Order: sequence, then C-alpha cells, then structure tokens
Amino acid sequence: MDAAPPPEDPLAAARGQDLDGLLGLLEELDGAEEAAVVRSALAAGVPSMVVLTELQHEVERRLLRTFKFYDETEW
Repeated sequence: MDAAPPPEDPLAAARGQDLDGLLGLLEELDGAEEAAVVRSALAAGVPSMVVLTELQHEVERRLLRTFKFYDETEW
C-alpha cells in the first residue's frame, strides 16, 4: 500500500494561527523544548512580533519536514 501523498498546502495548519495556536502546533510536532524557549523569551521581554515571526518559521519548517516536502539529504 502506498503512503498518502503530501497535502497540497503542507503549511495550511500554521496559517492564521495566533501565538497560542502556533505553540500548541509546535508541541504536537515534537517541539516541547522549543515551545518552552519561546515562552521564556516572551517572559524575558522579547517583543511578541519577533517571537511570533520566529515561531511561525519554526512551525513551518517542521511541517515541511513532517510531510517530506523537500529532501534535506540533498543539501
């Protein structure tokens, strides 16, 4: 039986998410430690827009890896 093809938009789960939604998604993607770092950064006073941008990028990167959207072994 063949594996299911990747979704047309592997980043769909991250689109439109707020900070809490992205943190939850990051944790689901085996990023509990990274989520703790994000919370620490916010508590330390790092501007929320900076944190949100970096968090969005990390979640998107993990989603792409999850769906094997690109092959990192070729790098």
